[in-house]
Amino acid sequence: MINTLQPELSDERTSMTVEQATDPALAAAALDQAGDAIIAIDHAGTITLWNQKCTELFGFTAEQAIGEPVEIIIPENLRTAHEHGFGAAMESGHLASDGRARRTKGITADGGKVYVTMTFAVINDAEGTAIGAVAVAREYVKES
Repeated sequence: MINTLQPELSDERTSMTVEQATDPALAAAALDQAGDAIIAIDHAGTITLWNQKCTELFGFTAEQAIGEPVEIIIPENLRTAHEHGFGAAMESGHLASDGRARRTKGITADGGKVYVTMTFAVINDAEGTAIGAVAVAREYVKES
């Protein structure tokens, strides 16, 4: 966790201070420049964070996606399974799966389909109560 960093890290390879690590502008830039799509949703399943790679992968801008239900990128035939799994995760505070990357299908803004490799994690508050989830995705490319 960021807040457990020492005020000045002693590792010569790292020169980031706690203040820099918690700087909102730095955090926003890091999220937007990440090499993978990063999506956060709240307890109700509403998109609250959408980085630039999400836009590249799914075609929705942040302005279009944030505030919308995550189902805008979930194919209809996968929504029941998503709702069941997400509901169970929000109730229990953890995932039933092993946390490994999963290949799945998403919907793009133009109604097309995109195959993605995605990992998921539950976001818990300080008391351990589930308050949302985060997913990290990249386009699935079949290795030959």
